[in-house]
Amino acid sequence: MPESDASGVRLLAEGLPGLADPISPDSLASFHPLWASDMQTFAPWNHCDDRTLRADAPPGSAVVVCGPCSSTMDVARELVSRGCLGVFGSVIAPVQTLGRGQLRRNWLSAPGNVLATLVCPPAQGLWNDLRPLVLGHLLAEALEDVCGPVRVKWPNDLLLDDKKIGGILVEERPGCILAGLGLNVAWAPGESDLRDGHCVAAAQFPGLQHIPGVLGLWRMLVNRMETGYTTLLETFTPSDFLTIFRSRLAWVGRRVLVTEGAGVRYEARVMGVSGIGELVLDSEGREIRLLAGDVTPL
Repeated sequence: MPESDASGVRLLAEGLPGLADPISPDSLASFHPLWASDMQTFAPWNHCDDRTLRADAPPGSAVVVCGPCSSTMDVARELVSRGCLGVFGSVIAPVQTLGRGQLRRNWLSAPGNVLATLVCPPAQGLWNDLRPLVLGHLLAEALEDVCGPVRVKWPNDLLLDDKKIGGILVEERPGCILAGLGLNVAWAPGESDLRDGHCVAAAQFPGLQHIPGVLGLWRMLVNRMETGYTTLLETFTPSDFLTIFRSRLAWVGRRVLVTEGAGVRYEARVMGVSGIGELVLDSEGREIRLLAGDVTPL
């Protein structure tokens, strides 16, 4: 596979041994009608080397489409290590077998959903610590044109009408910082599919007729996030951003059940976020600043 390209859509035709299966436009189209739409939209697919196909797509952040994989995060890490994927480059797949979410929980999904990993840009100081909130905010903002007002469940789950439609997992890997993103575009797990004690019910996107395919949707979201990220860091301070983020935070003023490590649970009211991005809670008049944990509305 060639070194990192600044733009374009590539298909990892021969896969990556042990990480991703081989894939073709025809096999991608068979996974879901949304992928079939993508294969028509981005045709023709031309060979750029023996292992990679390039789509006839307008300029934009580099996107690598791989076959069924263990995790798009694993594939992205490998491509970054080979010099094949740069900042704001991403990997997307129709199926992954070892996807995970917050606290290492399994991420349930199905073909037709967005299963992707984004290579995050570097950030200094507090901006680095706020990265999960920044990505959650930017993705929620980009999704509003697709499915309506989206809120962020601290720190980085996406809610539509109080139901989870997506999530983000940020991990620091050797030489890069990756954000795994899952969006319930075409399918959402039902109550019986979710783990015991799950936080919120899941939902899928309303109105698939407005979605230009999984790949088309993902390219739009990445381009919007890249533009928004650059503008945000050039225009605002972290304090300014947190003021903006508070208006998108879910459940402000509502009572929630808080679960911290080792099964510690208590009730509190969501008040906002602190100056360093902690979730601020009120528990019987006592302020609590949560750095890690889960909250569930009561």
